[in-house]
Amino acid sequence: MKIRPYVVRMLAFSLVLLCGSATAEQTLSISMRDTPIAEVMDMLSRQQRVNILLADDVDANVSFSLYDVTLDDAVEAIANAAGYAVEKRGHHYFVVDHGAAGKYAPNGLTELRSFDVHYADPVELETLLSPYLSEYGEIKVLQQRRLLIVEDTPEFIERIATLLTDVDRRPRQVLIEAQILEITLDDEDAFGIDWNKLFNSDGGDGSFGIRGLANSENSGFFFNLATPDIEVALDALRSAGRVRTLSTPKLLALENQESEVLIGDRKGYRVTTTINQVTSESIEFLESGVILRVTPSIDASGDIMLDIHPEVSTGTVDASGIPSQTTTEVTTSLRVPDSHSVFIGGLLKHTLTETRAGVPVLGQVPGLKRLFSNRRQTNLNTETIVLIRPQVVNDLDAPWNLEPQHAVTQTALALEQAKARVETQVTSEFPANESEPPTGVDLTMSPTLRHRNP
Repeated sequence: MKIRPYVVRMLAFSLVLLCGSATAEQTLSISMRDTPIAEVMDMLSRQQRVNILLADDVDANVSFSLYDVTLDDAVEAIANAAGYAVEKRGHHYFVVDHGAAGKYAPNGLTELRSFDVHYADPVELETLLSPYLSEYGEIKVLQQRRLLIVEDTPEFIERIATLLTDVDRRPRQVLIEAQILEITLDDEDAFGIDWNKLFNSDGGDGSFGIRGLANSENSGFFFNLATPDIEVALDALRSAGRVRTLSTPKLLALENQESEVLIGDRKGYRVTTTINQVTSESIEFLESGVILRVTPSIDASGDIMLDIHPEVSTGTVDASGIPSQTTTEVTTSLRVPDSHSVFIGGLLKHTLTETRAGVPVLGQVPGLKRLFSNRRQTNLNTETIVLIRPQVVNDLDAPWNLEPQHAVTQTALALEQAKARVETQVTSEFPANESEPPTGVDLTMSPTLRHRNP
């Protein structure tokens, strides 16, 4: 009758343990020759009633003789003889490669869970949540699927889940209604209208909600909440024909996302770049006109914080393709109560216009054009003012929360109204006897609305 080597080793091992100890506090004696470490650890686990876990890459034969050693010393000595390390976490022994030592959770168990990211940036969340992992935790990002994969102990997994619920929320939206007006200045107010007098007339100090803004009398710029006196002053200027409306845009902007209104033009110019003797050309654009950039955010009290950058500029590109620009701009932050209007003034612009008039033909003859023509220069001073009214949009009132039939009805009604406005505009611009608009007529709207993502 043949007895398998494994059974012989098991019997010998059992006899040794019977003479030794059944607890880790007492001692035991073990002797093995050229035995797989997995078998040795399995025997120890069964006889001593302890949990011994081996990593996948733990695979070696060991030979050893141990006498009167504790269970802890025995497990560590056997693992070291095979070239591995041991980590004890609670009542669990982990036999791992030396490079993986220190990576196992205290209780010996970790959990792997994936989290869907709905609104926030997954990469930013990885940076934000990583400090809240345990020393054994790890977080990975699947950017394309907007997933976070977290491995950690169960208690830290729940901690991450709670933080993610608080952080990954639907961003609120702000409806921004703006009026951009241009006022023609006369000789009395060539340096701009003294708006400060209008605001101080009813007790205002011209500085509500402004952070870090210089005194309006010294800087030339003025910011404040719009008051009835401002509306009265604008009505008087309109009656005198000195107010021109440049644009009245309405923007629905996400919180902390920049929105931009450009009323002007873009002049293209070539840019040549040489890197490592390789030359490439690209086209860039110089924006000029009236530009308004607004970034809204909502604080805990419901007030709206506005980062505002109004700009009035003129730009040219010379014959050599070199751009130049003259600009008046300011950047500031305002705190505005919900649905209140902000007034921005002091954006001045000076334009020098030269006109020449003369007798046809004779006015163009060299030597005679001075006698038969005249040249006149006109100075035009204008001030651009901006009225901004931000309003927090309640998600319950948003179109995506309407009943499907109601949403379709509203959309159809809006399209019909837009179509009617376009038809009315085309009919008024082109007589009925003209079947098509004249060639070369540009029906493109001048304001350009853009949303920028940081």
